[in-house]
Amino acid sequence: MKNKVPIFNKLALLFSFILLLFMQQQLKAQTVETVTLHQAIQQTVNNHPLIKEAKNKVAIAQSQTEQQKTSLLPTVAANLSYTQVGPIPKVEFNGISFALGTPYNIDENIAVDYVIYDFDRRKDMIKVLQSTEATEAEKINVVKNSLAYETAKVYFSLIYLQKSITVINQEISDMEEHFSVAQKRVKTGTATGLDTLNTGVQLSVLQNQKLSIENQWNKTAVLLKSLMGLPIQSTINVDGNLEHSIQIYQVDTLIRRAYNLREELRINNLVLNTERLQKTLAEKTDMPVLAVHGSTGIKNGYPNNMLTPKVNYIVGLAAKIPIFDGHMRKLKINTANLNIESVIDHSTVLERNISTEVQTALLDYQNNKIQLKSAQQEIVQAQAALNQAKGLYKTGAITNTTLMDTETALSQARLKYTYQKYQLTLSHYKLLESTGQKIW
Repeated sequence: MKNKVPIFNKLALLFSFILLLFMQQQLKAQTVETVTLHQAIQQTVNNHPLIKEAKNKVAIAQSQTEQQKTSLLPTVAANLSYTQVGPIPKVEFNGISFALGTPYNIDENIAVDYVIYDFDRRKDMIKVLQSTEATEAEKINVVKNSLAYETAKVYFSLIYLQKSITVINQEISDMEEHFSVAQKRVKTGTATGLDTLNTGVQLSVLQNQKLSIENQWNKTAVLLKSLMGLPIQSTINVDGNLEHSIQIYQVDTLIRRAYNLREELRINNLVLNTERLQKTLAEKTDMPVLAVHGSTGIKNGYPNNMLTPKVNYIVGLAAKIPIFDGHMRKLKINTANLNIESVIDHSTVLERNISTEVQTALLDYQNNKIQLKSAQQEIVQAQAALNQAKGLYKTGAITNTTLMDTETALSQARLKYTYQKYQLTLSHYKLLESTGQKIW
């Protein structure tokens, strides 16, 4: 009986430890993390799988370049050979038999091969691969820009939804107060049940609208956590607003800036450089190649003592001089010229598309500035109408329903104003993106 108590205590201690670990994990899962826009963007561009994929492509290109550089070095190989021969040819002279070969052949050597000169074809191929490597490295910035602006868009969507919920909450609070007043007036006989019924219906509509916005917020938060690489069970809060300084832009200045900063044009220029290097390489297709070969080792089969291996060596030069290649050089050069023309044409297409994007983004930005001023004026008018309605309500000139309609109009004006600030913020960042501005 004395031994059972310690065992029970050990089991209780183990259970407590497991429970503590479980509670710790739950607390971690429920941790609320508040992030700024800068933090969200940095975490996305540093941890997103698309960035790692792009970096892996750069590493692959670097590896291919290093592989090609080995062509500038000599190759050394050890060759081992043993061959059994039979039957062995013989010659008889005066009754004496002479073997013309050995029953086996041994050949062991170390061979060295080295290309002395190839008109820099190998070096040109290295330049092609290095240009490809630079192109892949530049693509990382394209991916980062795309992820950064996508993160900003999602982030500001969360802020917009949060502010919309704040406006809805205030409207629900006002509506609940009206509902309470309507109930009291029905009890005193100064109002009919229709007032409470109308107020209840409007209150229900607002609550459903709030649920819909909250659901949209939750779905948008999932998207932001996915971009940032956060656990799906974590809770996240955003810290920021939709305010930014209104600026005046000149379209020509923006287009010139876009031509200088857009990564797509930089990549296209790198591709053009690669194609030109490919043409240089194609022009050397039929150039001669001079190489040296040497080997040293031991082998048998020499006269006088055919079974005894002896040290031997071989040194030689080899030249490969193409005479007719089936028009391969001409066809390669033609293909290279077509590729160069295609890249140049693509550059023109990119410039037109970028110009269109900048002009469209600027028009949206300017339109949203006007819409924001209009929404702000609507708030002023709705507030003035509400102040007048409150005075009339106190004198009994209007009903509670009319007062509620006036308050609803003010709430809707505030929601519209919040929405226009959101749209202006999005158009501002779209304009930055169209000009190639980095925000990461």
